[in-house]
Amino acid sequence: MIPLLPIVLAGGGILLGNKLSRKLASRKKNLAKTKRSLTDNKSAPAIDIHSLDGRCQQFFREKVDPLFFSKQRDQQMQEFAGAYDKKEAEINRSLGYALASSQLALLGALVYTPLSWVSAAGLVVTMWPMMKRSLITMWKEKRLKYQLVGILSVYGGLAAGYYVLSNLMALVLFAAFKLAARTEASSQANLRHTFALQPPADVWVQQDGVEIRIAFTDLRVGDIIVLSAGQTIPVDGRVTDGMGSIDQHILTGEAQLVEKAVGDQVFANTLILTGKVYVRVEQAGNDTAAAQIGNILSNMASHRLEHEARSERLADKLTLPLLAASSLALVTVGPAGAVAIMNSGVGSTLYFSGPLSMLSHLNIASHHGILVKDGRSLEKLHEVDTVVFDKTGTLTLEQPEVGQIHCCAGWEEHSVLAFAALAEHRQSHPIAKAILAAAEQHGLETTAPDSAAYSLGFGVQVQHQGDTIQVGSQRFMQQSGMTIPESMEEIKTLCQGSGNSLIFVGVNGELAGALEMQAQLRPETVGLVNKLHQRGLKLCILSGDHVQPTRHLAQRLGIDDFFAEVLPEGKADMLRQLQEAGRTVCFVGDGINDAIALQQADVSVSLRGATTIATDSAQIVLMNQSLQQLDELFGIAHSFSKNLDQSLRIAYVPGAVLVGGVFLLHFGMPAALLLYGGGVTAAISKALSPLRQITTAKS
Repeated sequence: MIPLLPIVLAGGGILLGNKLSRKLASRKKNLAKTKRSLTDNKSAPAIDIHSLDGRCQQFFREKVDPLFFSKQRDQQMQEFAGAYDKKEAEINRSLGYALASSQLALLGALVYTPLSWVSAAGLVVTMWPMMKRSLITMWKEKRLKYQLVGILSVYGGLAAGYYVLSNLMALVLFAAFKLAARTEASSQANLRHTFALQPPADVWVQQDGVEIRIAFTDLRVGDIIVLSAGQTIPVDGRVTDGMGSIDQHILTGEAQLVEKAVGDQVFANTLILTGKVYVRVEQAGNDTAAAQIGNILSNMASHRLEHEARSERLADKLTLPLLAASSLALVTVGPAGAVAIMNSGVGSTLYFSGPLSMLSHLNIASHHGILVKDGRSLEKLHEVDTVVFDKTGTLTLEQPEVGQIHCCAGWEEHSVLAFAALAEHRQSHPIAKAILAAAEQHGLETTAPDSAAYSLGFGVQVQHQGDTIQVGSQRFMQQSGMTIPESMEEIKTLCQGSGNSLIFVGVNGELAGALEMQAQLRPETVGLVNKLHQRGLKLCILSGDHVQPTRHLAQRLGIDDFFAEVLPEGKADMLRQLQEAGRTVCFVGDGINDAIALQQADVSVSLRGATTIATDSAQIVLMNQSLQQLDELFGIAHSFSKNLDQSLRIAYVPGAVLVGGVFLLHFGMPAALLLYGGGVTAAISKALSPLRQITTAKS
């Protein structure tokens, strides 16, 4: 045994040197690039690429991981990059050790027998952490995981002298774990950090009647902060002077602009579109309403129970029967039969076929422009019976559209629209864009007003060719001393009943008319609702907007139910009530106010281009920004469920034949290896069949 150590060292050095020599040239070329990419990837743990483990992790990241996914999915994941967590890094290490151990076992079988013993010792050490976790799970949670069978099958094979076969089984086991980890990896970001307001470096405050600039970090509760149009409000507080129109749909879900005047409350993360306001600071930083939503969201994420894949659950259920069958074989037909049953590979075939089927459909989804970040959500989607939509920004576009034009005092529609477009010429808020788009559709030329002296508040006032033109809310007109006719009051009441609002247009102190602003539906929405109904799904709207516009939209689309005026925390409660009533819920949202609901839902979907927190919270992102992809997504989920059922049935057959053969025909390890290989091949072929169809269609 004395010569064993130098032989092992020499053999290991030859193997390592051979491998390194083949990669040295390319590694030097890519070293700087890799170091930059690892430094820039803040979601990944720090890796020392000069260490042996660092090179191992780098190899798996560069050479192995890309094999799992299509080019489309890889490109999509660049935008929503996920963490390369410690669990997967540990699997990579174990897989690397198993590869080295397999090489030693082969050398032991072919060249020098003691190398097989070294291989066996190394494999025992490599698999011990997994064995320890399985025993802890069994002791603390009173349940058995299939990992225990896999480990015992390897240890049993080593004890019986099947060194090469045991190493190959370990490779299969770790490869299955690697595949499962890759396909189920979530790209959840640090929610608290993402949700937190990114404050400005400095702000203007009013002190003793003078406006001065100070650092944001020096801002204190009670200070008066000065904010103008185009700025994002960085604090929670109340208006002490001035007035303005605020877009706060990202936080509350309200579709229409909200007018704020003295005494009204404003919130961080909302946007001032018109006007100038002085706000007394009440909450800043982590104490704002937006940050509190982030705290709730982070707590939900940390306490949310992990959903195991169906193939993994089925494999775990086989643990006790396989252990019992192996024990029975040990006392009836001997150790060979017991080891053969332990190596039947039913569970590991399930571990392979489930993730591979999932991988196929993840790549199919990416081919259709759908990024499924967490593969388990694709499995859960097949069970969904209720789809809940956020209203503003999801079913409707953020920018409204001009509906009817109501005239008075003898003015014509094109004149009223032309005046409105003239006044809004230099504005960039959604209502201004809608007015300018309507003017363009009507063939009206839009020019800048003569005077750029805007009077901003709940509207805008400009001078042009001797005329004074005012465009804004009813409150803005009345503050200007303008009389609103009763006929226009009646029109306003009718508009509110249908969920629309009015933008008034005045010329020289007299009301000329009003533009009816209505929510602009996504063009694909009506067709999508019909298709989802054909799938037997119940559809609901969940919105922070008022009751009337929400009800009107539900009736307009033929959606089954709606919930209006729901706060962000309340949205999650509404989904929880549906779940407690036995519904499996898919929620589709796009804003900060939807983030908690996205976490609560069984399956969460957002659209690319939505708020960062929404796309980070959602398990699925529609990359083409079209709700039409939602129907395709349900079709892919149905295909996945069907393919998985077929793959799992295939996995059971060889195992059942082997167990019966051990007791009736005294099958041993050769039969176990043959049946296991056939079962794995058939299950993998079936799991990958959808992906082959896509490849064939492309060619």
